[in-house]
Amino acid sequence: MKKFAAMLLALLLALSFTACTNRRVTYERKTPVYLDTPKPTGERDWTVEETEVPASPTPFETEVPVENLPFKFTGYAYCVINGSTGEVLIGENVDTRNYIASITKLLTVLTALDWLSTSESINVKYGWLDFLKTGEGIDSFGIKEGSSYKVGDLVDMALVRSFGDAAIVLGKAAGERSGRDFLDLMNEKALSFGMTNSHFDNVIGLDIGDNFYNNYSSAGDAAKLMAEALKNETVMNSCCGKDVKLSTGNILNNTSAFLTQKYEGASYTVIGGKTGYTKAAGSNLAVAVRSNITGTVYVVAYIHGIGMNVLGGEIHSMLEYLCTKEVS
Repeated sequence: MKKFAAMLLALLLALSFTACTNRRVTYERKTPVYLDTPKPTGERDWTVEETEVPASPTPFETEVPVENLPFKFTGYAYCVINGSTGEVLIGENVDTRNYIASITKLLTVLTALDWLSTSESINVKYGWLDFLKTGEGIDSFGIKEGSSYKVGDLVDMALVRSFGDAAIVLGKAAGERSGRDFLDLMNEKALSFGMTNSHFDNVIGLDIGDNFYNNYSSAGDAAKLMAEALKNETVMNSCCGKDVKLSTGNILNNTSAFLTQKYEGASYTVIGGKTGYTKAAGSNLAVAVRSNITGTVYVVAYIHGIGMNVLGGEIHSMLEYLCTKEVS
């Protein structure tokens, strides 16, 4: 009996081992989890930890006209609005939350200018740029702690060449003057623009690739942000696509292909815009143009493209379609 029991146990163990070795194990890639806007307290270092709290559903879906469109779109989301009325004209995944990279800096600058004058100088305090010592791949002008910089120059640095150190200094200075957390100010301003699918946890536009899980927006919200930027002359002077000379004599070359490239025979004129790129966000652009036919202002937000050249060509096709549709 004991011998039979031992043989039975050995057989069961062998079957168990075979089942385990033949079992296929699959792993699902973890996706970022988004939160509703948190209510921070005190001064933060602009870093957040991943959370398991699920996102709330989008409260309102933007009404997007459904029609067969004669142009190719290879990105993830886009939205074109009338820059004067805010009406959504065409789009795809307009309200879906996604990363917008350095388009974020439009909001950073607009918020900072509520508290700072372009003509004044900011003394960069020691410790303000500590984040740059740990963050990798952040483009920087090379701002020195202990030195002073004109706010107007910092705006150009942040918008023309998307320098992260300039955005940080603007945020630190404006936050200190307001006596509040600058990120709270940014999120409040975003809500005042109707950006209900957005939340910002850093002034640069970093995302999941740099462990910022709660910095996101959408194509529709990015278009709203660009439309608000149109109302600010200082911002648009930096975003117009031209090279800029700082008060120090340094020249900032605008590297945005769409803003500087002239499409032959285009039915529109570029007013200005802001690019953004990270590995997670892909290529992004928010841009405003004016129709040469009717003068209508169109604002385009293109999210998660496969490259700036492809993105530019597709936006050009969108705009040509809209401009020619006006007179058809």
